[in-house]
Amino acid sequence: MANQNGEKYGFTGLFPIKDGQTAALRAFLRTLDEKYPRGSPLAEVSVVHMARFVVIDRLAYQGTPAKVDTLKSNYLLFACDFDGFSIDVLIREMVAHIPDQLKTIWQNCRGFPGIESRDGLSRYFEQCQVTTNLLLADQPDATVNDILLGLMYRRGLGEFIRHVQETQPTPAELKEDFAKLWQRLQEVRPHAGDL
Repeated sequence: MANQNGEKYGFTGLFPIKDGQTAALRAFLRTLDEKYPRGSPLAEVSVVHMARFVVIDRLAYQGTPAKVDTLKSNYLLFACDFDGFSIDVLIREMVAHIPDQLKTIWQNCRGFPGIESRDGLSRYFEQCQVTTNLLLADQPDATVNDILLGLMYRRGLGEFIRHVQETQPTPAELKEDFAKLWQRLQEVRPHAGDL
């Protein structure tokens, strides 16, 4: 399946925006970086690797002899890579963790059924889905948690190496410091946007 690569699902959807709602939607999307300390409400959705919103209000025209193409509607493009094998996983997690933001964004789009029925919302996303022809994933079998843990270990090891270079501990101190580092890394679970 083109939307699937290993453990990851790649969703791309084009959602027609209600007449007169494009400016409000665009203004809300621009606030996401400022409102959320981790850069996006989607950082709270633990299965999301990457997500992008784009408001499409016209098509590029490159001049003659090209033909001017117009849209019947403005569209919200939502592209998202997440851990899972169907849209249901993404919908379940977004409804559970960011229901208000989900509603605020998609209530500007035609046909949005609301968030009360996850099945209805999944069907809506499937109706607006564009088939992905090629989903690239550098680590297709690594979950968001796997990648965050790898980044945290790399950061911790880098800090440890700097510490060793600056303090030049004895072998016993080095062993003790490494044990403390390893213990600390076992107790922490990073969140998206923290690293």
